[in-house]
Amino acid sequence: MKDFYVLTPKYNVPLPAVFQEELCSDSVERIVVNPNAAYDKFKDKRVGTRGLDFSDRISKTRRVGYESGEFEILAEHCGLKETPQQKYQRLVNEIQDLTQEVEGIQATAKESGAEERLTPVLLAQQAAQLKQQLVSAHLDSLLGPHAHIDLSDPDGALARRLLIQLEAARGGRGGAGVDGKPGSAKAPDGVVLYELHSRPEQEKFTESAKVTAAEDSKEINVFLLGAGVRGVAFWLALHPLTFVLSPSAQDNLELLQARVNALDSATLDQVEARLQSVLGKMNEIAKHKAAIEDADTQNKVSQLYDVIQKWDAMATSLPQVVQRLVAVRDLHEQAMQFGQLLTHLDTTQQMINNSLKDNSSLLSQVQQTMKDNLKAVEENFATLDQRMKNLTK
Repeated sequence: MKDFYVLTPKYNVPLPAVFQEELCSDSVERIVVNPNAAYDKFKDKRVGTRGLDFSDRISKTRRVGYESGEFEILAEHCGLKETPQQKYQRLVNEIQDLTQEVEGIQATAKESGAEERLTPVLLAQQAAQLKQQLVSAHLDSLLGPHAHIDLSDPDGALARRLLIQLEAARGGRGGAGVDGKPGSAKAPDGVVLYELHSRPEQEKFTESAKVTAAEDSKEINVFLLGAGVRGVAFWLALHPLTFVLSPSAQDNLELLQARVNALDSATLDQVEARLQSVLGKMNEIAKHKAAIEDADTQNKVSQLYDVIQKWDAMATSLPQVVQRLVAVRDLHEQAMQFGQLLTHLDTTQQMINNSLKDNSSLLSQVQQTMKDNLKAVEENFATLDQRMKNLTK
């Protein structure tokens, strides 16, 4: 059930006649403000408070208030990035200012032909050309294909240009003179001329000297490492003037000479006897080692045989053990399934008990309502009988 309250005005105060006349007058402009349009218009706008002065002080400077409008050219240090259109407008404006300044200088400048500097006429021409280039913006056609440099690899592009110019200079130098004398060719303006001076005889001489030195060092290494002292002496006899021993090589040769002198007939017998004794000892050690290895192998074989003998008795019962393990596994799986079934039955029983409790409570409520209804019906019948009796009287 809801309650409603209605408030009625106690006093009916009429509006003033002057106020009604102002609303209905044509002199008052009625402005319908759209909030969405106003929000879109003033979105991303800000109020510049720099240099504002709203005071009433008396001074010669003019008071500056707020000014509204769109900037065609952004101010300095405004914190906003210029768009390409704004940048283009700024450049056009600067070039226009430069042109006007040059025209003013041209009108007021005196004639000074002796001085070597830019005259106002030349400045005006250059400003006009710069404006034309800015409007056209055809940079590739203005610079030309040879002036293009790859910005990803400027060093490589410059190196390729230098190689091309060197090839052109070499070709022009080859066809310049007939008698082998270089011609004095003058480079045109804006072109760099490279000259190459080569001496083939000097280069061949240096290359042959390097090859000879490499072969000599190779022969020295071969004789020192493989041929021995006799080979070194033979090589020294063949090259008496082209070889000088270093201190380290001389020490090595003296050491080799001492070892060769030690291998004479008197010491060879002693060395052979010592080698025979060492060989006999090595044979004895090998025999003992073989016997020890044979004993270890025999022990390992006997241990393996004992293990196999023990496993022979277990091999017969192994299939039965496997079958029992499989049966135990199946039994465990059945037990797990039985446990799951028991839990399911328990949950089902709890649900049934809860539903029975709910049904019993509902049944008791129905019985109580039936009793109440029967009592009410009996009372109604009793009252009806009483009324019938009263009517019959």
